[in-house]
Amino acid sequence: MASHRCATLSLLLVLVLVACPAGAHGSPLPKQPPQSDHAICGGAKVRSRPLWFRAADGTVLAGAVYGSGRRGVVLAPESTGSHCGWLPFARRLAAAGYHVLAYDERGLGQSPRLGRNATVRYDLDVVGAVRELHHLGAARVVAGGASLGGAAVLRAGPELTRLASGLMDFSGESYLAGAESVLPQITLPLLVVGGRSDPLADARASRQVLDEVKSKNKQLLLYPGAWHGWDLVQAAPTAPRARAAVLAWLARQLPAR
Repeated sequence: MASHRCATLSLLLVLVLVACPAGAHGSPLPKQPPQSDHAICGGAKVRSRPLWFRAADGTVLAGAVYGSGRRGVVLAPESTGSHCGWLPFARRLAAAGYHVLAYDERGLGQSPRLGRNATVRYDLDVVGAVRELHHLGAARVVAGGASLGGAAVLRAGPELTRLASGLMDFSGESYLAGAESVLPQITLPLLVVGGRSDPLADARASRQVLDEVKSKNKQLLLYPGAWHGWDLVQAAPTAPRARAAVLAWLARQLPAR
């Protein structure tokens, strides 16, 4: 009887471990929310809600939510790791009716520091952010990112096939975050935005991304100069034109209903 009971308990333990693999939940979420955009990003008062959430592997991330509604947009940051660089564009998206989640990459910005042997998989941050935005009420979500964040969005593309309605890559260098290896597996609608003479992701590199993905719905927007990442829709002289084109693309992927 005792041996039977032990065997039963062992089986239950195995089932629990399979259902909840190590690292799936990670450390507890901090009790206090991250600092507000007003405090951490500077500038005028911002209507946003700071929050903690988890990447796909349980890593704790800091983020901020703008707007509300059923149409969601995730914004992954550049290599600085902080979402603050997305602030002007996030506010514009919210004003246009989108539910936006911008976040800090793992180990950077306000996201907790990583341990020595921690996994550095920025694509898992993107997947976690898309899941979180669905949890917050967005029925359909497009994942976008700038530079390193754009590469992370591309790397997450195959995993997002059933989770997202499209991908936006703003100067994402495909040699970062392992993006090159998965480009042929991407089938989601894809928008690539780049600067023609950007030394990190020029016109040729941007076209190569579009050539390699399997998406049937794909579009390339190229603008003069060496502008890179989120500057393409915020600081460049052509930013108003780029924003209008991005909003038009978003409206096609996330139509108001």
